[in-house]
Amino acid sequence: MESEVRRKQIIDVLTHASGPVTGAELSKRCQVSRQIIVGDVALLRARGVSIISTPRGYQLEHVRHGGIERMIVVCHGPEQMRTELEAIVDNGGRVHNVVVEHEIYGYLEGSLNLRSRRDVDQYIHRMEETHAELLSRISGGIHSHLIEADTEADMDAIEHALAKLGILYNS
Repeated sequence: MESEVRRKQIIDVLTHASGPVTGAELSKRCQVSRQIIVGDVALLRARGVSIISTPRGYQLEHVRHGGIERMIVVCHGPEQMRTELEAIVDNGGRVHNVVVEHEIYGYLEGSLNLRSRRDVDQYIHRMEETHAELLSRISGGIHSHLIEADTEADMDAIEHALAKLGILYNS
């Protein structure tokens, strides 16, 4: 398959997908290696296509719902990751990202796009499967998330749940 045709196919697959699509799935559909897909995605991003990488695969960056957005700062170890994320999604939140501050590189951000317990389960399974380190490890557990919720009441419930867990950072 010619490279430009393949890149258009990647955009088409991501446009019509109901969720993230793994690099392995894209490589199978395009009949090329996963590394070729990684390169194609990088080129598409350089051309301005808003493709994000999530723990569950690639997806086009969607326009946000227009709800309430708030950056929440938390501090905890890896053993509380599931509890933190479930507290957010159980109270109507969507976790867009995780951000840490590195003393050399500045802000480092990872896209998450978690909206449900199923998303949280898949994310944690992927982290365990790959033995990946949490970004918050380099910042002593302090990290932030851009959270979106439909209402102020939902956002307040999220913050209350995180405070009750003792992980909301209020230094």
